[in-house]
Amino acid sequence: MIVDNSKDSNTITKNTNNRFLELDALRGIAAMMVVFFHLSMGRPEAEFGLKLGTTGVDLFFIISGFVIFMSLNRVSKSKDFIINRLSRLYPTYWCAVTFTFLLILCKTLLLKQHFTPINNLVNYVGNLTMFQYYLGIPDLDGPYWTMIIEMLFYISILILYQFNLLKLLNILGLIISISIVILTSFWGNHSIVKSILYWIPLLPYIPLFLAGTIFYKIYIDNQQKISNYSIIILCLISQFLLFEHSGRSHHFINHQEYALMICIYFALFTLFVNHKLNFIVSKWTLFLGKISFALYLTHQYISLQFLLPILVNKLHINFWLATLLITLPITIIIATLITNYVDIPLSKKMKEKLKSFS
Repeated sequence: MIVDNSKDSNTITKNTNNRFLELDALRGIAAMMVVFFHLSMGRPEAEFGLKLGTTGVDLFFIISGFVIFMSLNRVSKSKDFIINRLSRLYPTYWCAVTFTFLLILCKTLLLKQHFTPINNLVNYVGNLTMFQYYLGIPDLDGPYWTMIIEMLFYISILILYQFNLLKLLNILGLIISISIVILTSFWGNHSIVKSILYWIPLLPYIPLFLAGTIFYKIYIDNQQKISNYSIIILCLISQFLLFEHSGRSHHFINHQEYALMICIYFALFTLFVNHKLNFIVSKWTLFLGKISFALYLTHQYISLQFLLPILVNKLHINFWLATLLITLPITIIIATLITNYVDIPLSKKMKEKLKSFS
């Protein structure tokens, strides 16, 4: 169902599938931010604000914190949560990895580059696991780096759920966040600290995921707003201080720009949980939200290794024309096809199959 924006904005909007439309819209916005960041990466156009799209993953992490905590509160068994996550992520991810792998093979053959079948097959299979980070296998495409962080968060929150420790999430999240801030602030270059951050790449992002879970608690329990907002402020400050140690944003933007974007994301979520974010819901943002996962996973390699080099470097088409009229529509079409013909049908079938085994 499409929301009529003329309705009272003081309601959190849900469709018939009981989804928060504002969150779907935010997903779409975050995905487009990342897309434009990658399309302009290393180009002068990035200075027109497109480089700020590198923080789109931070918005994704806040959304994940909210959604995953909500999901756990809607299941009665941990296996249901596992089935939901596996069936939601893997069909689209497998398709994206296969798509990118085929593009890599095409480029290798077209440019007559050296091709090692065994190494390429190992990289492909390793990436299919989503745990290639721990296998010492490089990501086939840039956006995949966030998947291990998401998976570690799912595993962590599932462990707390399994042992009935979710009630300790706030205090544990704050202790870990503050501890990481202290470690990186005073001993950031120490080999032990670097090793900890390497083996547990989730750590520098815990404030974002924790903030998402707290925003969910604010949404369902307005009586604890003061204490919850206090935790959110601490999460905000912690994430500021972890800027140099979280992700890749510090390679493209400065601390002030990062702080601005994180403040905007926290402000948007504050509006959301207080029923004031309906204005971002439209046909376009909902459509982009629907295809956001596939778009996020598939846009970079085809754009940066095929489309833009041919259009801009070979054919000398203006960057904006090449991006807005050709590259972006093609990536959106690909993401739409994957969403409609892989994600939706196969996720449903995979969920049914996994439930039949459990």
